[in-house]
Amino acid sequence: MKGKKIRVGQLLMKSLTAEQIACMLDVVVSAGGLKGLMDDLTEADPDMAATVGNILKGNRTAVDGKTESRPVSHKRTMEHWNSLWRHWHEIVAEVGDEEGKYAVQDHHWEEPYFDGSFFASDLEPIAQDMLGLIDDIYHSVEDPELFVEAIADIEESIASYPEWMGVEYGEPSELEKNATLCILKWLWSSIQHEPHPGITLIEKVFEIEETYELVYLNRNALVEFFAKLPADACREIYTHLQGETHAIDLSNVYSPWHKINHNYESRFDSTKYLETCRQYLGHNWRYGRPLVDDALNRKEFQEAERWLESTFSSFLARKKQGKWYPEVSLLIGQHGHYMAEGREEIADLLRIWSEVSLKLGDLQRGAAAQIQSVIFRLPADCEAVIKEYKQMIRPKIKKTIDPLFEQWKTEMAERSFSRYMDAPPVSDSWVHWLIETSLDPQKKKEWFMRKINAWLSELKKDKKIFQKQWRRLARLTSDLPGSKTLEKQYPVFYETALPEEASPDDLLGNFRSNGLKKMKAGPCLSGVMDVWREHLHMIVPDPANSYKSDYTDHASWCKAVFELNQKSYSAILSRWRKKHNRRRNLWRDMKAISLPV
Repeated sequence: MKGKKIRVGQLLMKSLTAEQIACMLDVVVSAGGLKGLMDDLTEADPDMAATVGNILKGNRTAVDGKTESRPVSHKRTMEHWNSLWRHWHEIVAEVGDEEGKYAVQDHHWEEPYFDGSFFASDLEPIAQDMLGLIDDIYHSVEDPELFVEAIADIEESIASYPEWMGVEYGEPSELEKNATLCILKWLWSSIQHEPHPGITLIEKVFEIEETYELVYLNRNALVEFFAKLPADACREIYTHLQGETHAIDLSNVYSPWHKINHNYESRFDSTKYLETCRQYLGHNWRYGRPLVDDALNRKEFQEAERWLESTFSSFLARKKQGKWYPEVSLLIGQHGHYMAEGREEIADLLRIWSEVSLKLGDLQRGAAAQIQSVIFRLPADCEAVIKEYKQMIRPKIKKTIDPLFEQWKTEMAERSFSRYMDAPPVSDSWVHWLIETSLDPQKKKEWFMRKINAWLSELKKDKKIFQKQWRRLARLTSDLPGSKTLEKQYPVFYETALPEEASPDDLLGNFRSNGLKKMKAGPCLSGVMDVWREHLHMIVPDPANSYKSDYTDHASWCKAVFELNQKSYSAILSRWRKKHNRRRNLWRDMKAISLPV
């Protein structure tokens, strides 16, 4: 019986390292060996031969317009695809286990619960890799229901948690963007060449939404995917949505189907699009811009202003407080939450309001909207705001924009200092003075230094004022030229009492630091430290207010006092010995950082 023929290639794989095999192939290529073997390679494996040919030609394909990818054989792509699915199934396999990774227990006395967001975030990087492979591998997989079955698998796994975990009563788990796009792209790949692919797609998505109760598709990804479908499919879906054969409530402004339908309206029915904007502006401020633009196109400036009024009332959710106008108050002070997106849109609407007001002859409102636009776009860009204010300041509009400029100064001061909920507004501070000085540095330099020195003198004399304003002093200390020397001199004080220095991208912080340098305020550091030495002990936290007998923070503050004023530290020690002598953990934590106790 003949022995099995040994494949040299496999023997080399077992006998050499990957680096050695790569080196060997480099030698073969350099000698021109592979080019002469292309026919043999094609006969052995056409996929392999095509990939080798592309590599030898130096072929590179741009996948996103920015990066380049090396040619990869289809078999290697399928190998990667299968490895991604193995990883996907490993993650889903953890779902349903009451002691598994996604059964989260916040406290030991509480029952665990399923953390769907944790699970979805683990799937997302895998889905991101899958998304880029679908076009290449779809026809090789030959399973149009692949991702629908994956959703069913997730639903079944979530449902398998014990009944006492109450999964069915909690919020369903939302998949993240790329996982949702994978599902939608796979569905579209399976139906895009059918007679009515748009209708088929939307009905399949409706079916997914109706079938699965414990997992659902990402809403933003749904809107994005449907907006980017081919125009014919979009028109087909839009026509379908206008019928009554589905149970979708298009009046629900929070539904992705309302947003998809509205996107299609903008492309296929401008009259209906504007009608929807008018109807739902109170629920979504973004519906105001098309109405404003439409009025401007017709040169109806008073109508445009009415839409601007309504748009900002919607933006501020002012249903009962009345309309807001740019000359009345600073918008960033009225808008009570952080904007992750939309800031540029609002700033542009303010700019438009300025232009509309000037068309209507209202100089004051036009000026107010203009400076509000600059402030809202990037409020911490102090140089830009000051420059705009200086360019605008004229007798006819000074009374209108000065109060807004003052409100902005206060906003910048409050962003500079740590504030508590019940703290009074910062109506006058060194940040106010620094901004004021920037209007005319040459003339106001001496005035600024007098204000600073008078304030430091007041802090040193009055411990009550120090207790109220020490955070302002801490910010000044950190921003002053030469403050980094304190890190070596008084490391615990520097770490405990002072805020972090401004980062390179902190516009407000850099404005403060640069402004103090221009004022040559470095010598103030000596007076600042005199205040700290005098009063730092006043703000050391009381051990009576510790949390779970953790005194590390108290010990750090004491160490900071010890670095600056050992006499004050001794006084604290004497008081605490009488009042807190039985708090053993307090003395332990103080000894741990080498404090004499």
